[in-house]
Amino acid sequence: QWLAEHQDQLPRALAMDGKMIRDIIGMVSLVQSEDGAPVSLAIMDQKEGTERCELQAAKTLLAQVPNLENKTLSGDPLHCQRDHARSIVEKGGDYLLQIKGNQENLYKLAQQENLASPPLSKPA
Repeated sequence: QWLAEHQDQLPRALAMDGKMIRDIIGMVSLVQSEDGAPVSLAIMDQKEGTERCELQAAKTLLAQVPNLENKTLSGDPLHCQRDHARSIVEKGGDYLLQIKGNQENLYKLAQQENLASPPLSKPA
């Protein structure tokens, strides 16, 4: 109910994710979280480590979006990349990117920050 009452005051939520079809062709999409409407798409045709992998397609996708002001973009751990975060912020947006343990330093920093100030904690 609170979200519905404050809908016009909250940033738009966008989700970025990639999908492969039978390991032949795929796409990275940026969609509105509320209704799944596409904002931008980029095609990929290869797996990780190639020029047209999901990471490169996501970089292309972010480059073609002109403005992310008043938008919060979310992505899975694959998209937790400095270049992606920088591109989002430079276009006026915010981001929520998942972190996995394979990014050891970032993961430890996030754990320390969470202990110092848990999300959604009540002020003293």
